[in-house]
Amino acid sequence: MSVFEVPGRGSALREASGRLRGVDLPRGTVEALTRWFDGADPVPPPGLDPERGAFAAAGYLDEAPPPRTATVTVAGRGALADAVAAALAGPGLQVRHRDLDSLVTATAAATTTDADTDADTDADTDADVVCAVADGPAPATWTALDTLPERGTAWFRLSVEGRHGILEPPAVHPGDAGHADVRARRLAAAGSGHPHLLAYWDAAPVTPTGPGDHALLAALLAADVRAWAAGHRTPATGDLVPAALPARRRLRVVDLDTAAIADHALLPVPGSAP
Repeated sequence: MSVFEVPGRGSALREASGRLRGVDLPRGTVEALTRWFDGADPVPPPGLDPERGAFAAAGYLDEAPPPRTATVTVAGRGALADAVAAALAGPGLQVRHRDLDSLVTATAAATTTDADTDADTDADTDADVVCAVADGPAPATWTALDTLPERGTAWFRLSVEGRHGILEPPAVHPGDAGHADVRARRLAAAGSGHPHLLAYWDAAPVTPTGPGDHALLAALLAADVRAWAAGHRTPATGDLVPAALPARRRLRVVDLDTAAIADHALLPVPGSAP
């Protein structure tokens, strides 16, 4: 929320959704409230309880406690993985790197020893979030990490196919769409062309990406991770963004030449599917 002055018409505010509204309060009252909103005055202004209550009732005051620090493991190597780690760095997230193969091995070992309370636990298998990053088509080994949500770990995935970035729906609860679901859905959508798509994934050709591409894709993935960490499960909507699919229910494709974004609905494949 931003509060500002409209020449000759008093104060107004811009909601997080982008909607603009007038504020019918004296300028001194607005200035006192704004200093408190912005953190310049740590103590709420005295004598303005009704006004503060009105802002709170309208949903303009976020009184939720700050989120706890979440540990994030970036699984992958290369410039894109480095860009993702850099985009995630900051308050509220503790980021560390790991190569994919060792994480897959550790996750498989942890899954088989869950019943043994005396077994040693690999630190990265107990991360709050795992972000798998591939500067090329997603490897099939990602499917081995689809069990992470069952261990309480959110599972985010980013890959690149040619000049398109692919952000898969994050799996944050058991039963959410994992990488196996994404592969199955995309192969089914390819119809008679599915052998070509499968062969392309297996070939894993090097993708022609650069620093700008990496920064764009990393920022989008980091936004999803931070929204999850902050508890924002449903995307905000408003005048500028009238509708958006929840991250857990969409496959996001980014055109790296135009920066156009297309979100495709994607649900888990039912267990009864052939």
